[in-house]
Amino acid sequence: MAVIYNYEFVKEKINSELKEASKSSDKKIRAIAKPVSERLILFSKNKTFGLVIQASEKTLSDCCKEILKDVGGSISDIEVFRRAAKFYFPTAEVEFTMDIKLSDEELKSDNQKISISFDDLF
Repeated sequence: MAVIYNYEFVKEKINSELKEASKSSDKKIRAIAKPVSERLILFSKNKTFGLVIQASEKTLSDCCKEILKDVGGSISDIEVFRRAAKFYFPTAEVEFTMDIKLSDEELKSDNQKISISFDDLF
């Protein structure tokens, strides 16, 4: 029997788990829970990724704890989101691109934007 993917259910599941994670006694978990939940919801627009979250008994709090494992005083946003994706989908790869938009006047004359892959920076 095929499993039916329900994106709205996944969004509600993650948002519900966010309420619990936001009450954590660990300030680091509270600090990353909201951006991680937002990114997981975005990742869940991919049906395959969303199905994993839909079927998982893992929670956002569990995800945040795993992200923060062996982290000292800081962690980059990129690494937080990579670890979040891998928590639910161990084979996931996360790539980042930054677009730099110049002022409107410069864009009109140049019609270009600068696009940099974060992965190329590291």
